Amino acid sequence: MKQACVCMPFLKMMKKNETFTATADGYTYDGHGVVHHAGMAFFVPNLIPGETAELGVTALKKNYGYARVIRLLEASEHRVDPVCPVYRLCGGCQLMHMDHDAQMQFKMDKVKNCFRMNAGMDIEPLPILYTEQTTAYRNKVQVPVGIRDGKVITGFYRNHTNDIVPYESCAVQSDLSNEITAAMREILQKNGKAAEVRWILVKHAHRTDQVMVCLIVRHDVFSNDTQTVDELVRRFPKIRSVSLIVNNREDNVILSDREKILYGDPYIEEELLGCTFRISAHSFYQVNPYGTEVLYRTAIEYAGLTGNEVLIDLYCGTGTIGLLCAGHAKKVYGIEIVPDAVKDARVNAQINEIDNIEFLTADANKGARVLLQNRIKPDVVIVDPPRKGCSKDTLDAIAVMAPEKLVYVSCDPATLARDVKIMQEKGYELKRVQPVDMFPGTLHVETVVLMSRI
Repeated sequence: MKQACVCMPFLKMMKKNETFTATADGYTYDGHGVVHHAGMAFFVPNLIPGETAELGVTALKKNYGYARVIRLLEASEHRVDPVCPVYRLCGGCQLMHMDHDAQMQFKMDKVKNCFRMNAGMDIEPLPILYTEQTTAYRNKVQVPVGIRDGKVITGFYRNHTNDIVPYESCAVQSDLSNEITAAMREILQKNGKAAEVRWILVKHAHRTDQVMVCLIVRHDVFSNDTQTVDELVRRFPKIRSVSLIVNNREDNVILSDREKILYGDPYIEEELLGCTFRISAHSFYQVNPYGTEVLYRTAIEYAGLTGNEVLIDLYCGTGTIGLLCAGHAKKVYGIEIVPDAVKDARVNAQINEIDNIEFLTADANKGARVLLQNRIKPDVVIVDPPRKGCSKDTLDAIAVMAPEKLVYVSCDPATLARDVKIMQEKGYELKRVQPVDMFPGTLHVETVVLMSRI
């Protein structure tokens, strides 16, 4: 009650657009600077701890508020000029105002704080792993298309809006992807078909230099338009595939199963750690090929394979981790719920002449229980779930299978910490926590964890 009596009069005094001066003393989970003013916390984008700024209130909640930097009074030694001209408007790369050291510290602290808050565990992760490729690292881009004042625009959606922020060159995309996106914008301006195009999807395999372009449209207006495809392929001979996906849903779901190949093959190929993988428009493939090598090498190392183990790869996607492990294991089973991904995984096994791996089309929980019913006992289980983490049923199934080692590859340290705590309660001990910087310039961090059965 005393806190309420102190805070409420202050809250009544504060108004939107009111200004004050304060010094940041921490970060939020999403990289905003935290300042305290008269007993209240304010979250401020693009502010680094230790910096003092004149701030303007942008929003007030019951116990906290948001503010923006009006004028930076004392800058941190870790502040740098963002390489992207639309950095503040786009919001896709939230940490570009921080140098490498500050970004790495933020991500390390993020992992530690997630374990403390979501699992009640004080951990000390291994030093974060990273590559020197901090720009032009992405192999995939999905660009929304719009028309503004009669001109075709391409860009990214501003955070929490459907407002397109145009850009000429995205710093984290490859030069080739940027050039293809700009060319498509010009072509659509000429042929007058931009209103039918929702997104331009470009996949650029960095190791093989093969490119796929997919147009996601409201209606099929390109099937008989050889001029558009011919011009695109003529200007960019590295394009191996051009496809059309019809999707007239009015939501944020980008892909549908109504795909038509306009040129070349329905896939491109990429190389990773000695294996070749086919990538289709619907395939999930890690977007940073340089960081992926570090991430997967770490997962394979943690599996500790000697050639005698049975390994289960849950959430296997197109089979990347399982196929990379197959040469070091006796037998590998991959489980994935998406039929197209399983189809690609089986093709990838054939391409690489790997015959000691089998793939099941099922969700992680049901697939694991099928293996249990067939009396298949794994020595190692590797999981690489989506951002929401593993389901309770999946963790229960892993515990019943009782592998000696559990290797968890995570794109969200919050759900990772939650699941690690659950597995600890099921008799597993946390051995290693290894953060990997897969997305330089952004607040995201991947983590590889090793757990062993007690």
